[in-house]
Amino acid sequence: MSLLSDLIDIAKGAFKGAIKVGRAVAGAAAPMIKEVMDGARKLVDEVAKRAGKAFREEPKTVRESLERDLQEINERIAALRKKYQSGGSPSQRDLDLSKHLKQRRREVNEQITGLNQVDHAQEMVEREKDYKPVVITDDNAQILQYHVGQNTYNKTCPDPKCGRAMVLQWNRAVKTPGVRNFYWGCSGWYFERDGKRVCERTLALSQIDLNLFANLNRSEFERKSTDLTRVTLDPNRAQRIRGALDSVRDEHRKRKLGIATYRCPLHGESLVLRRKKDTGADLLDEYFLGCPRWLQDNSGCHFLIKLKSAAQISSVLDSEIQKGILQVSG
Repeated sequence: MSLLSDLIDIAKGAFKGAIKVGRAVAGAAAPMIKEVMDGARKLVDEVAKRAGKAFREEPKTVRESLERDLQEINERIAALRKKYQSGGSPSQRDLDLSKHLKQRRREVNEQITGLNQVDHAQEMVEREKDYKPVVITDDNAQILQYHVGQNTYNKTCPDPKCGRAMVLQWNRAVKTPGVRNFYWGCSGWYFERDGKRVCERTLALSQIDLNLFANLNRSEFERKSTDLTRVTLDPNRAQRIRGALDSVRDEHRKRKLGIATYRCPLHGESLVLRRKKDTGADLLDEYFLGCPRWLQDNSGCHFLIKLKSAAQISSVLDSEIQKGILQVSG
């Protein structure tokens, strides 16, 4: 794994200082864009020099292997926790094993993050003409909404006692959000300790955060949020979108892997698409992305990302079948 470790170290430096949300860069004024693109080219060049062209397809294969390792680690940690839930003190051997497994989980998560950076850098270089800067306003807020809930890099909770990853969110009581409805929320909100949320810290988006550098070559970005919502909720189109989402959900069940750009901040595993049992007529309150560590009795991990907008659904479909809602719905 020495080659992989070297590449991950290079990947860390490639996007140093850049706040990444999925495959977009926030706070990307002109100097930052140049720095990010230079870092991406350097990373791609180093991959080619050290690993050869064969590695261009390898990140996905290696990442899947690491994801399987991560699943096994989380299962072993859960088994140790269950062993002592009914009472009794853990043995020193089990305490040492738990510590070792959690350290290994951190290492695997770091490796997966590095591979995702390599993958993203390759996309940025290959599709540079599609990556453009954009200032988010109320008129194009669907671009920001598209990235809600995706993995963040270099954006952590400012609370010195926390430091967990922050997640791009919006006030879901607002159906058509403007820029003032988006914020950074600490991922500690989803986890409890002694009956209390671990962290409830939030931060408003600054004006700088609204400078985004992303792949804008998506037809959904040319429509306003209200128009995308109308298209999504049209009964005939909604049924075709449901069919596409259900196919993605079935594939997640089959492979037991989720979407690389959405990960649980605690367990590290990719989130899987799920559908509510009690579904109504509104497609925008029917699907969500959840951690695989959630259990059928509603125990386990409760980290989830609700798909409450057309832009978010389009993001999921783009990631999994390379088609957005406009292409899927016809």
